[in-house]
Amino acid sequence: MSTPFDPARPQPTVFLSYASEDRTAAQTIRDALSACGLEVWYDESALDGGDAWDQKIRRQIRECDFFMPLISAQTEVRPEGYFRREWRLAVERTLDMADDHTFLLPVVIDGTAEAGARVPEKFLTVQWMRLPGGRAAPALEALCRRLVSGDSPAPPPRKKATEPSARRPAPSPTSAYPEFPRQEPGQRLRFWLQVLGWAFQSAWMFFNRFPRWVRILAGVWLFVALLSRGCSSHEPPARISSAAAKRVAEKTVDNSQDSLSNADVTNPGAQIAREFTDRAGARLAAHSALLAIPFGAPSGDPAAQKLADSAFTQMYGRLAISHHGHVDLVNEPLSSLDSSAAAERGRAHHSNYVLFGAVDSQSAPPSLIVKIVAVADGSVLWSHAYPSMGADPATIATDVNSKVQSLEDR
Repeated sequence: MSTPFDPARPQPTVFLSYASEDRTAAQTIRDALSACGLEVWYDESALDGGDAWDQKIRRQIRECDFFMPLISAQTEVRPEGYFRREWRLAVERTLDMADDHTFLLPVVIDGTAEAGARVPEKFLTVQWMRLPGGRAAPALEALCRRLVSGDSPAPPPRKKATEPSARRPAPSPTSAYPEFPRQEPGQRLRFWLQVLGWAFQSAWMFFNRFPRWVRILAGVWLFVALLSRGCSSHEPPARISSAAAKRVAEKTVDNSQDSLSNADVTNPGAQIAREFTDRAGARLAAHSALLAIPFGAPSGDPAAQKLADSAFTQMYGRLAISHHGHVDLVNEPLSSLDSSAAAERGRAHHSNYVLFGAVDSQSAPPSLIVKIVAVADGSVLWSHAYPSMGADPATIATDVNSKVQSLEDR
């Protein structure tokens, strides 16, 4: 597929964003775009060894002429992925563009439907192109010709006022819930089973109408309630204190509202469920009281804030389990990594140890620094720096929890 273009005119640039599982389809589309005279930014060809990968991607998204996200079943099933960060950066750039300016060019490479797709809302306001398997089609060739010639594709027609604008169309009152089953003669048992199914289905539909943060909060509380009732040991059943559980749940909701994406949400409830099974018989260190202070991060660095919040939330969930809920918690992080200030905060809460940390963007490389301080003299019992690039909050939480246990076992 070849399209002549004016050599004097700069080649339009297209940023191709995709999930790693769709690499083959992305390569096919890349070749088709390049054959038409478009300059395609593609990770295998544009990223050289030693480049600052994240910074280069951000710069390319800021400077490209068009952004082409590949949407598929793979992107639908993945709640996390670097491609979602690329999508958010592209959407943020459109905030400075006119509404009729063409920048986003979504492409679907399989049968994924627009309705209910896990994509940014902005993607739903433009026309999607379908290229099964990434194979070239006349529609793609026509699009490339317009892009190379400088004629941007016409924006899609505005939606009618009566057409729902939400991602999932709101059902009409008559179809909001399933029809109540009818009782037939001689089918009494079947009728009541159908009523039970109708009740569950209606309740689930009603629950899904709540805001997403409300559903997350309800899920965390359900985990805590089930764990506090279902787990036992030789001693009286250990329970996570209601205050501690409430603070973990509130922290989770804050993370979900502040995260860069609705999909990037830490789930400490699942972490607590797994940890409680593994550590149901863990003993409470009666000789020490631990105070946990939320990890800090630079206010202008969303990625650092996300890492600090996610690591602290998962770490606190693990500590709450291993200490049977007896871990005190304050609401605000420290303004610095000053051990004296942490010890003073610990004395105010009658604690023996203080666990705190912060993301230091000025260090080389930028790292999440975590410390454990003795309240008695302010001495640092343990400190470690976890590089921010590629950091895994779950791994950090596990490591910190093990360090706390080893210090208390001395």
